[in-house]
Amino acid sequence: MKPENINENAQQKRRKDALVSSIISTVILLCSATGMLLLSRFMLWGTIGSILLLILAMLDMGMLIPIWILYRKRLEEIKGGEEDAAAEY
Repeated sequence: MKPENINENAQQKRRKDALVSSIISTVILLCSATGMLLLSRFMLWGTIGSILLLILAMLDMGMLIPIWILYRKRLEEIKGGEEDAAAEY
């Protein structure tokens, strides 16, 4: 059953914006992690700084999972029409 107050055009725009936001965040985190890994490998190899950069790069890559989990939750919210219902108030 579909609620009456859902604006399909607005939902489509919200879905597109959520996807673009997730992709941009993913690209930024991957670029950051790649930069840290390269810096660790070529500039600081064998030092405490390289270990720190490796840890930070892994944390950056680990943040990709929550980004896409939140994207899926955002799609569920959009599909449910919560924003359309809130817009009526």
